[in-house]
Amino acid sequence: MLSLVDQWRRSGQTRKDFCLSHGLKVCTLGYWIIRSDEQNSDPGFKEVLLAPQPSGRIEIVYPNGVKINAGGDLNMISRLIHLY
Repeated sequence: MLSLVDQWRRSGQTRKDFCLSHGLKVCTLGYWIIRSDEQNSDPGFKEVLLAPQPSGRIEIVYPNGVKINAGGDLNMISRLIHLY
């Protein structure tokens, strides 16, 4: 039956016309079209690409000798700089 689905897809005919010329019920062809689509689909997991995270570290050294290592959070870095 899957070969008939391929024939129908290549034929350019409507489902109804194809079924009339091949002695099939339209619902039978419809069932096998769905089965063919399921068989040809890519089951399983898809690869997810993650955006790269900034790896740089910033060290803030205050005049009194206090050192703070800060990550990539710009809001926090700004607040730390303005503390002194």
